[in-house]
Amino acid sequence: MNRSALAAVVAALAALGTAAPARAEQDAQIWPVAIVQGKIKQDAIFLVEAQPRITDDAQRLGQLLLRTGIGVQIGKRSAIMSGYAFIRTDPIDRPLTNEHRLWQQLQVPLTPAGAKLSITSRTRLEERFVEGFGGVGWRLRQQIRLQHRLGGKSKLSAVLWSEPFYNFNTTDWGQRAGWDQVRTFAGVAIPLSKHVTVEPGYLNQTVFRASGTRYNHIANVWLVVRL
Repeated sequence: MNRSALAAVVAALAALGTAAPARAEQDAQIWPVAIVQGKIKQDAIFLVEAQPRITDDAQRLGQLLLRTGIGVQIGKRSAIMSGYAFIRTDPIDRPLTNEHRLWQQLQVPLTPAGAKLSITSRTRLEERFVEGFGGVGWRLRQQIRLQHRLGGKSKLSAVLWSEPFYNFNTTDWGQRAGWDQVRTFAGVAIPLSKHVTVEPGYLNQTVFRASGTRYNHIANVWLVVRL
């Protein structure tokens, strides 16, 4: 895939993200994300992540996500991980909730090492518990990520990924069986050093609710530190 073709794909996805129906519920948000990951010993690996999500026309902290995980590196490019996440959600139109989440994931490459276009699959299973309610919400997330190195002397890469979420069951705290949401990101990876990368871009979050579909337009910035 050449640079012009990749740019056309990114532009098309961004246009789709902003082309929500006029009467649909929409919001502008900011999601800064900080991730620290690396080796513990030999093939053992860890992950620590923090995501404060600024919602409601980017005016208030509507959600905070903290995630930790440990796993095993399989070869040089694949990994199995499991961990825990805490999510505090404080929406304007609903009560505040604290969610405790267990998760397991498999990440594997779909292209050969060294390819100019890198495609990666990440499959994640989540078990969701909300304080004050019974029942466990089971959810599957499947992300496909494309990263294409730009030519010449540039060290930048174009990044494009999409991740649908599917709920396996309905709970008394609000999870509904079926498609939950889809997230689509278009941006650029900027290496600041051998161990630090920043990935700014646009994230479209399409959330499927019983009352109607919601479209969140998000300024999304990832800071990834690899130790």
